Amino acid sequence: MISLLFTALSAALYAQDGALINGVRNHGVGVVLRNNGLGLSYQYQSLPVMGSFSRWLYADFTTFRHNRESKVVNHQVENRMPFVYGKLNHTGFARLNYGVSRRLVQRGIHNSIGLDIQGGMGMTAAFQRPVYLSVERIRDDQKVVEFVKYSPEEVPDSDQIIGYARNGEGWDQLEVRPGISATFNTAFTWSDYAYFVKRVNIGASVSYFPGGLPIMAFRDNPKLNTSFFVGFMWVFPQNR
Repeated sequence: MISLLFTALSAALYAQDGALINGVRNHGVGVVLRNNGLGLSYQYQSLPVMGSFSRWLYADFTTFRHNRESKVVNHQVENRMPFVYGKLNHTGFARLNYGVSRRLVQRGIHNSIGLDIQGGMGMTAAFQRPVYLSVERIRDDQKVVEFVKYSPEEVPDSDQIIGYARNGEGWDQLEVRPGISATFNTAFTWSDYAYFVKRVNIGASVSYFPGGLPIMAFRDNPKLNTSFFVGFMWVFPQNR
């Protein structure tokens, strides 16, 4: 199915004789908010004539939140902090998708709005850092605080959890899990009389990890993840 989609995208890009224009390009840099994370995004687009296709590149790096995550606070300990009980790994996504963009509404030079629809496929990498917890334990009849890598066997309940350990814990155990992804987007680009060009992206992404993506210990961790997003970008060069 994914191979068929990629073939269709390639055919749409190259089948039109003379419709693809590469001489005019723009770049967008901004922020993206997803229903399961947030981060930074980048877009490259070669601008076509009205109604034709152009090359489109989309990349972003975002945090990722499991849809069953819920923070709790352990009121039985001092210096408590919020944490997600049962979370195995902190996770972030890096996407790189290549595809096509089609211009539906041409933007003028001043104070006008352009509209593009875009779609692409490519690779995704999930970066996972194991969760370390700050845990209160009894050693030699005294309370001590230890930093422990979370597992259901090591921390069987939440009664002694203070919160997350220091941010430096677990970086030396970072794992990268490869996957594939597709992104579909509607881009609204406008400029004002000061020539500042801006873009709002509204779309969805699908990511698939053949080897799985362990995030939660007591919840399902699906290989296929869908997210919806809204993004804001500054577009360069400003006069395009």
